[in-house]
Amino acid sequence: MDYRKSMTTGLGVSRRSVLLGGASLVAAAAILPSRTFASGPGTNPGKYKLDLGGYTGPELTDAPITIKVMRQEFSPEINAPIAAAYKAFNEAYPNITIEEERVPYGDLAKKVQLYVASGSAPDIMMGSTELAPVYAAGEIAVPLNDYFSQDFIQDIYPAMREAATIDGKVMCLAWESNSCFVYFNRDIFKRAGVNTPPEVTDVDGGWTADQMLDALRAITGKLRKDGDQATFGMASSRFGNRGPGSNYSQMEGMWVRMMGDPSAPKDSTLYKTFAGISEDGLTASGYLDTPEAIQGMKNYQALFSEGLSPKGIVADHYKGGAAAIDFSSMAFANTFRKNGAPFDWGVSPPIRGKIPFASSVADAPFIYSGSEHVPEAAALLAFLLNDTNRRAFYEVRGSMPSRKSLTDESPAYQTDPVAILCAKVGERAYGSPKSVGWLDYVNAVNPAVKDIALGVDVEERLHTTAAQIDRLLAKYR
Repeated sequence: MDYRKSMTTGLGVSRRSVLLGGASLVAAAAILPSRTFASGPGTNPGKYKLDLGGYTGPELTDAPITIKVMRQEFSPEINAPIAAAYKAFNEAYPNITIEEERVPYGDLAKKVQLYVASGSAPDIMMGSTELAPVYAAGEIAVPLNDYFSQDFIQDIYPAMREAATIDGKVMCLAWESNSCFVYFNRDIFKRAGVNTPPEVTDVDGGWTADQMLDALRAITGKLRKDGDQATFGMASSRFGNRGPGSNYSQMEGMWVRMMGDPSAPKDSTLYKTFAGISEDGLTASGYLDTPEAIQGMKNYQALFSEGLSPKGIVADHYKGGAAAIDFSSMAFANTFRKNGAPFDWGVSPPIRGKIPFASSVADAPFIYSGSEHVPEAAALLAFLLNDTNRRAFYEVRGSMPSRKSLTDESPAYQTDPVAILCAKVGERAYGSPKSVGWLDYVNAVNPAVKDIALGVDVEERLHTTAAQIDRLLAKYR
């Protein structure tokens, strides 16, 4: 297929209309000692002018070209290994100029939408695994199977790989793993006289939602009785635009989907609660608003109606020592270990309803289908994702690798209980429900979640939101 010319799908939906169909989505590894690494799926020394990792495409052009990259802004120390990789690539291929645009993280999705709408976009853009159905339906992204080895693709943790794959075609590649588990402030628990959650590496061994709520009630009650009005049981959400209703895909959706069961019969409300949407990705009624989903959102609402978590935004709430519990990934642990923490902290598995639930949604670069230099863009992306460059990135970023071979080679993921739990959560995490209208879905459900946090009737709001999503998705039928 010529990805420079193909603009529509069998659904009769253009790439522009798919991406703009809804409002914009506004919605680590420990430092490794010096050692020798075995050759793995992310390395191919000697095959090209430099190690292009999982790349299997043709040799790159000798003509002078420019590859444009758009990604999120990081701090200077995290930008540094990416800049070093660009420099090494340019030294091997001096005819290829790399131009990079860095934008605030919250603007990424909007920026992609604007570029696609204009018909002219960077060759490589940072996207998300949850939007793979959108990239596929609008033929916005180049399927990567022809440019990356099967070994490399299979090395990606299953949940992230499956989320990025549509009808067998890999639309984007997970950049890092950010599946979350429970972090707690041991000092606050001790001050309140409440037992901490289980510190185990068994993903099934964490608290239930009810157990967590009971602990938060006990903590908050003791703090308020002692005159402490500033400390909360649950930290203010730092996901998306922060605060309640900020990121259903990665955070609030867990309160609903944990109440379901992916192994239940497909016609059961247990299965539909977990699925979140119909199999064709076009119906939310009967999935988002099941009895189990309603109970899950009532549990979520209790955080705010009972004063267990603030209704507004509190920056660095947990890391600043003013909240007993937060949800985060390996990056928190590595930050604490590197910079120190103002309190004694611990970790516990994700909370459970019917199942323990953690989201596998990950930032994921993709190659724009309108690129005039697809092989070169794929080679650059593969180089950024090769073993050496990923180790350098994860070392400063502190996040968990998205590929299993990189966690398997790390001593930390074999011996450190926090890293072991992180890897096990990554193996058990779940992707977002798949829908070509996922942008419409989240842009309808995020405000609903915020309304629920602020006190509206849960059942009525979920029913009306599910019906609203059905109407929004009708255009894709």
